Amino acid sequence: MTIELDHLMWGAASLEQGMEVAERLFGVAAAPGGAHPGLGTCNALLSLGSAQYLEIIAPDPEQESTEFSRRLTALPEPALITWAAASRNLSSLAAAAAARNLGVSGPRDTQRATPSGETLSWQLLFLHDHPYRGLLPFFIDWLASPHPAASNPPAGELERLIIRTSMAGELQALFAELGINADVEAAAEDTLSAQILTSNGSVTLMSTEAALDARF
Repeated sequence: MTIELDHLMWGAASLEQGMEVAERLFGVAAAPGGAHPGLGTCNALLSLGSAQYLEIIAPDPEQESTEFSRRLTALPEPALITWAAASRNLSSLAAAAAARNLGVSGPRDTQRATPSGETLSWQLLFLHDHPYRGLLPFFIDWLASPHPAASNPPAGELERLIIRTSMAGELQALFAELGINADVEAAAEDTLSAQILTSNGSVTLMSTEAALDARF
Protein backbone atom coordinates (compact mmCIF):
# COMPACT_ATOMS: atom_id res chain seq x y z
CA MET A 1 0.00 0.00 0.00
CA THR A 2 1.36 3.43 -0.94
CA ILE A 3 2.14 5.68 2.02
CA GLU A 4 0.89 9.23 1.45
CA LEU A 5 1.46 12.56 3.17
CA ASP A 6 -0.82 13.02 6.19
CA HIS A 7 0.23 16.39 7.60
CA LEU A 8 2.89 19.07 7.66
CA MET A 9 4.53 19.98 10.96
CA TRP A 10 5.20 23.72 11.17
CA GLY A 11 7.17 24.67 14.28
CA ALA A 12 7.01 27.95 16.17
CA ALA A 13 8.56 29.40 19.32
CA SER A 14 5.07 29.94 20.75
CA LEU A 15 1.62 28.84 19.67
CA GLU A 16 0.46 32.46 19.64
CA GLN A 17 3.24 33.39 17.20
CA GLY A 18 2.55 30.42 14.93
CA MET A 19 -1.19 31.09 14.83
CA GLU A 20 -0.67 34.80 14.18
CA VAL A 21 1.69 34.21 11.25
CA ALA A 22 -0.57 31.48 9.83
CA GLU A 23 -3.59 33.77 9.95
CA ARG A 24 -1.67 36.46 8.06
CA LEU A 25 -0.63 33.93 5.41
CA PHE A 26 -3.94 32.13 4.96
CA GLY A 27 -6.55 34.63 6.13
CA VAL A 28 -8.02 31.96 8.41
CA ALA A 29 -7.59 31.45 12.15
CA ALA A 30 -6.23 28.02 13.09
CA ALA A 31 -8.21 25.96 15.60
CA PRO A 32 -6.43 25.13 18.88
CA GLY A 33 -5.86 21.38 19.01
CA GLY A 34 -4.60 20.55 22.49
CA ALA A 35 -1.53 19.48 24.44
CA HIS A 36 0.81 16.53 23.87
CA PRO A 37 1.46 15.15 27.36
CA GLY A 38 5.11 14.29 27.89
CA LEU A 39 6.28 15.91 24.66
CA GLY A 40 6.12 19.41 26.09
CA THR A 41 4.16 20.80 23.16
CA CYS A 42 0.72 21.92 22.06
CA ASN A 43 -0.76 22.58 18.64
CA ALA A 44 -3.29 24.31 16.42
CA LEU A 45 -4.60 22.97 13.13
CA LEU A 46 -5.67 24.03 9.63
CA SER A 47 -7.12 21.72 6.99
CA LEU A 48 -5.31 21.42 3.64
CA GLY A 49 -7.91 19.25 1.93
CA SER A 50 -9.89 16.10 2.57
CA ALA A 51 -7.04 14.06 4.06
CA GLN A 52 -4.17 16.47 4.80
CA TYR A 53 -3.63 19.27 7.28
CA LEU A 54 -1.14 21.73 8.73
CA GLU A 55 -0.09 21.27 12.34
CA ILE A 56 1.29 24.37 14.05
CA ILE A 57 3.34 22.93 16.92
CA ALA A 58 4.93 24.93 19.73
CA PRO A 59 6.13 24.61 23.32
CA ASP A 60 3.36 24.17 25.88
CA PRO A 61 3.92 26.60 28.80
CA GLU A 62 1.83 24.32 31.03
CA GLN A 63 4.32 21.43 30.72
CA GLU A 64 7.93 20.91 31.68
CA SER A 65 10.25 21.62 28.78
CA THR A 66 11.77 18.81 26.73
CA GLU A 67 14.65 18.76 24.28
CA PHE A 68 12.13 19.04 21.45
CA SER A 69 10.22 21.96 22.99
CA ARG A 70 13.50 23.79 23.68
CA ARG A 71 14.48 23.44 20.04
CA LEU A 72 11.13 24.95 19.05
CA THR A 73 11.61 27.82 21.50
CA ALA A 74 14.91 28.64 19.77
CA LEU A 75 13.32 29.04 16.31
CA PRO A 76 13.48 32.71 15.25
CA GLU A 77 10.41 32.32 13.03
CA PRO A 78 7.87 29.59 12.21
CA ALA A 79 9.18 27.02 9.72
CA LEU A 80 8.55 23.50 8.45
CA ILE A 81 10.37 21.00 10.64
CA THR A 82 9.18 17.71 9.14
CA TRP A 83 6.13 15.92 7.76
CA ALA A 84 4.02 12.91 8.65
CA ALA A 85 2.94 10.10 6.35
CA ALA A 86 -0.14 7.96 6.91
CA SER A 87 0.10 4.18 7.17
CA ARG A 88 -2.43 1.57 8.26
CA ASN A 89 0.27 -1.00 9.02
CA LEU A 90 2.96 0.56 11.17
CA SER A 91 4.26 -2.80 12.38
CA SER A 92 5.11 -3.94 8.86
CA LEU A 93 6.65 -0.56 8.10
CA ALA A 94 8.77 -0.80 11.27
CA ALA A 95 10.02 -4.24 10.23
CA ALA A 96 10.89 -2.99 6.73
CA ALA A 97 12.79 -0.03 8.16
CA ALA A 98 14.68 -2.19 10.65
CA ALA A 99 15.68 -4.53 7.81
CA ARG A 100 17.34 -1.51 6.20
CA ASN A 101 19.33 -0.81 9.40
CA LEU A 102 17.26 2.21 10.40
CA GLY A 103 16.58 2.83 14.08
CA VAL A 104 12.91 2.31 14.89
CA SER A 105 10.80 3.75 17.73
CA GLY A 106 7.22 2.50 17.91
CA PRO A 107 4.51 1.94 16.98
CA ARG A 108 3.68 4.10 20.00
CA ASP A 109 0.14 4.67 21.33
CA THR A 110 -0.56 8.40 21.64
CA GLN A 111 -3.54 10.54 22.56
CA ARG A 112 -4.62 14.06 23.37
CA ALA A 113 -7.78 15.76 24.55
CA THR A 114 -9.40 18.31 22.25
CA PRO A 115 -10.75 21.64 23.58
CA SER A 116 -14.25 20.13 23.36
CA GLY A 117 -13.24 17.27 25.67
CA GLU A 118 -13.01 14.58 23.01
CA THR A 119 -10.05 12.19 23.26
CA LEU A 120 -8.19 11.41 20.04
CA SER A 121 -6.05 8.27 19.93
CA TRP A 122 -3.50 7.27 17.32
CA GLN A 123 -0.20 5.45 16.81
CA LEU A 124 3.16 6.92 15.81
CA LEU A 125 6.31 5.42 14.35
CA PHE A 126 9.67 7.21 14.22
CA LEU A 127 12.82 6.30 12.28
CA HIS A 128 16.28 7.21 13.59
CA ASP A 129 19.95 6.69 12.77
CA HIS A 130 19.78 8.34 9.36
CA PRO A 131 21.21 11.57 7.88
CA TYR A 132 17.96 12.96 6.44
CA ARG A 133 16.76 15.00 9.43
CA GLY A 134 13.23 16.35 8.91
CA LEU A 135 13.16 15.33 5.24
CA LEU A 136 12.29 11.76 6.24
CA PRO A 137 8.77 11.67 7.67
CA PHE A 138 7.48 10.05 10.78
CA PHE A 139 4.40 7.85 10.41
CA ILE A 140 0.90 7.95 11.82
CA ASP A 141 -2.11 5.65 12.00
CA TRP A 142 -5.26 7.44 13.16
CA LEU A 143 -6.92 4.13 14.11
CA ALA A 144 -10.61 4.85 14.79
CA SER A 145 -10.17 8.57 15.47
CA PRO A 146 -11.62 11.06 12.97
CA HIS A 147 -9.01 12.63 10.73
CA PRO A 148 -8.25 16.26 11.69
CA ALA A 149 -8.58 17.46 8.10
CA ALA A 150 -12.34 16.95 8.30
CA SER A 151 -13.01 19.19 11.29
CA ASN A 152 -10.56 22.10 11.20
CA PRO A 153 -10.70 25.45 9.38
CA PRO A 154 -9.68 25.21 5.71
CA ALA A 155 -6.50 27.08 4.80
CA GLY A 156 -6.44 25.86 1.21
CA GLU A 157 -5.34 22.86 -0.82
CA LEU A 158 -1.87 21.40 -0.61
CA GLU A 159 -0.53 21.45 -4.15
CA ARG A 160 2.94 20.01 -3.64
CA LEU A 161 5.49 19.02 -1.03
CA ILE A 162 9.00 19.62 -2.36
CA ILE A 163 11.95 17.78 -0.80
CA ARG A 164 15.41 18.91 -1.87
CA THR A 165 18.72 17.43 -0.74
CA SER A 166 22.22 16.56 -1.88
CA MET A 167 21.29 12.94 -1.00
CA ALA A 168 18.38 12.86 -3.45
CA GLY A 169 19.20 9.49 -5.00
CA GLU A 170 19.59 7.72 -1.66
CA LEU A 171 16.46 9.27 -0.17
CA GLN A 172 14.33 8.56 -3.24
CA ALA A 173 15.49 4.93 -3.16
CA LEU A 174 14.57 4.66 0.52
CA PHE A 175 11.14 6.13 -0.19
CA ALA A 176 10.62 3.53 -2.93
CA GLU A 177 11.71 0.68 -0.64
CA LEU A 178 9.33 1.76 2.12
CA GLY A 179 6.44 2.59 -0.23
CA ILE A 180 6.44 6.34 0.48
CA ASN A 181 4.91 8.46 -2.28
CA ALA A 182 7.07 11.60 -2.39
CA ASP A 183 9.38 13.17 -4.93
CA VAL A 184 12.92 14.25 -4.11
CA GLU A 185 14.95 16.82 -6.06
CA ALA A 186 18.72 17.21 -6.08
CA ALA A 187 20.03 20.39 -4.46
CA ALA A 188 23.07 21.62 -2.59
CA GLU A 189 21.15 22.15 0.67
CA ASP A 190 18.39 20.28 2.50
CA THR A 191 15.00 22.02 2.29
CA LEU A 192 11.33 21.22 2.71
CA SER A 193 8.79 23.46 1.06
CA ALA A 194 5.02 23.17 0.70
CA GLN A 195 2.96 24.99 -1.91
CA ILE A 196 -0.59 25.66 -0.74
CA LEU A 197 -3.30 27.14 -2.96
CA THR A 198 -5.50 29.53 -0.96
CA SER A 199 -8.40 31.77 -1.89
CA ASN A 200 -5.87 34.63 -2.03
CA GLY A 201 -3.31 32.83 -4.19
CA SER A 202 -0.40 30.50 -3.57
CA VAL A 203 1.40 30.36 -0.21
CA THR A 204 4.75 28.61 0.24
CA LEU A 205 5.91 27.33 3.63
CA MET A 206 9.64 26.69 3.99
CA SER A 207 12.01 24.92 6.32
CA THR A 208 15.18 26.38 7.82
CA GLU A 209 18.37 24.65 8.93
CA ALA A 210 17.39 25.03 12.58
CA ALA A 211 13.87 23.77 11.91
CA LEU A 212 15.03 20.59 10.13
CA ASP A 213 17.25 19.86 13.13
CA ALA A 214 14.38 20.41 15.58
CA ARG A 215 12.42 17.26 14.73
CA PHE A 216 11.94 14.84 17.61
